[in-house]
Amino acid sequence: MGMNVGGGAGKRPSPVMNVTPLVDVALVVLIIFMMVTPMMTKSFWLNLPQKPDENEPVEPESKKDEPLVMTVDQGGVIRINQTVLSKQELGSRLPRMLAAKANKVLYFDAHSKAPYGVAAEAMDLSRAAGARAIAILTKPVLE
Repeated sequence: MGMNVGGGAGKRPSPVMNVTPLVDVALVVLIIFMMVTPMMTKSFWLNLPQKPDENEPVEPESKKDEPLVMTVDQGGVIRINQTVLSKQELGSRLPRMLAAKANKVLYFDAHSKAPYGVAAEAMDLSRAAGARAIAILTKPVLE
């Protein structure tokens, strides 16, 4: 805070407000708000399945509606819907399996003790074979 000291007899010095620190703080707060505001508006969409109606009769699933589930067991054996496939067969058979399904999603599950490299390679091979959507299962299929 500065003071204006004027020369003259009997005059008292009058205080003068220094607004520079106030402007500095206001600009810093403005910059913080400008940086934080775009981060607050980020959101993602989550598509949850609809609950079935209890009054509606349950129809048995056909083979065409059965989802494709790729599993990697503890020994590193790759299966698609309980059919054992080698890594070489995966590239040729998976596109035909996906073409026959209405839902083009490949569900993936690996045993908790399965080798990580085998699981990652199985997902890479399935992506190369044409699986554009790979969903990781949250409830284990393999025990």
